[in-house]
Amino acid sequence: DPKVGVKRAADPKVDMKRAADPKVGVKRAADPKVDMKRAADPKVGVKRVTEPEESTKCVASQPEVESSDRISFDPPLYLQRYAKAIEICRKYEFKRVADLGSAELTFVQYLKNLDFVHQIFAVDLDRELLERHKHRCKPLLVEHINPRPEPLNITVMNGSALEFDARLQDLDCITAIELIEHIPAEHTAAFTETVFGGLQPRHAVITTPNSDFNVLFDFRPGEMRHWDHRFEWTQVEFISWCEGVRERYGYEYELIGIGDPPEGSEDLGSCSQGALFIRTISIHSVELDFSSDTPGPSSRDQHPYEVMYNVDYPVRSPSLTPDAELLNELVYISRSIGLKEYEDEGVDVSCIPILQLQEYSTIAQFRATDAHIAHLAEGSNDLTVSQDKLNISVINIPPSPEPRSEDEEEEEEEESFNWQNYCQNEEELW
Repeated sequence: DPKVGVKRAADPKVDMKRAADPKVGVKRAADPKVDMKRAADPKVGVKRVTEPEESTKCVASQPEVESSDRISFDPPLYLQRYAKAIEICRKYEFKRVADLGSAELTFVQYLKNLDFVHQIFAVDLDRELLERHKHRCKPLLVEHINPRPEPLNITVMNGSALEFDARLQDLDCITAIELIEHIPAEHTAAFTETVFGGLQPRHAVITTPNSDFNVLFDFRPGEMRHWDHRFEWTQVEFISWCEGVRERYGYEYELIGIGDPPEGSEDLGSCSQGALFIRTISIHSVELDFSSDTPGPSSRDQHPYEVMYNVDYPVRSPSLTPDAELLNELVYISRSIGLKEYEDEGVDVSCIPILQLQEYSTIAQFRATDAHIAHLAEGSNDLTVSQDKLNISVINIPPSPEPRSEDEEEEEEEESFNWQNYCQNEEELW
């Protein structure tokens, strides 16, 4: 059934460091069926409009092909693509980013962890898909306990990458990861015009499959990696498209590759090809150029996208000094360690080395010396510092209440049933 959906991404907590490590190479597949499952790509950016063409029906019910008995990737290729995009975001410290073709919002979960990002627009044509996964944009409990240092807003929007929406204009970066190949070939000009002629981001990260690489997947002539791919560019075709963007819209570009070929096949290029576009001219007024029979943006409707979900993340109070924030972290982490020791071993008082506390990123970010941490802890009612200033102690259970006389207990019991006092207490509480 060609309507069977693409297998979705696994847990986003998968270690991104492994995906970013250039030393992680290509390995031979031990079991192609296992590798096929791990190669499932969560990036389906455009909803299918028509039935797949005859040449692609053979993979209609399968996930996107990115491994075979001859080659596979570890980490999975979709994670490597995300890692490359995050690497670029870190390099340039983009503050306002839009991800076109967000699908299950998996990439947004990585993007929101960058402290310097202040605004994320997640756009996809599939409304039902966004509705089902928009919860991934909600702040986690830990993000309420330990708020971000800078504001962050995430806006999930239902709309087409072929439509211009003024709210996404002149952003620091627009990403379109494995999206353009899902757009009918005759509409790629509308996509290009919308992104580079209308939205005019300062940077853009575009990736797409490299069809030259497909010979390693043992495809039949004309076969593509996924049933919803309308085309797959060769390296020459992709560079030609990049050159068109450069010449017409005033962008320079740097080619990037994700998924290195095996030794001896370097001429095939990477499994996914991409480019980082950098705008070299000032933003100009929008005069979009489309033929009458091409679906695309309308300059009359500046906000065609529907906002489905909008959330502002908790932010640290600006009134707190860095030392106050550091002390809050020390108390929170020390109590957490102590509570676990109490639950596991029944330890009443935990002694925690300051060196161990320094290993936590939320404490290490302050770059405080051990001596300064000991000094702050000495001023806390919740922590005790050892004489050598190397350890911090925390009491894991409250002290036992002082014994009371029978008269005091009877008096307290009578007060607890005093209706007048009860009402007054309730009123004061509210």
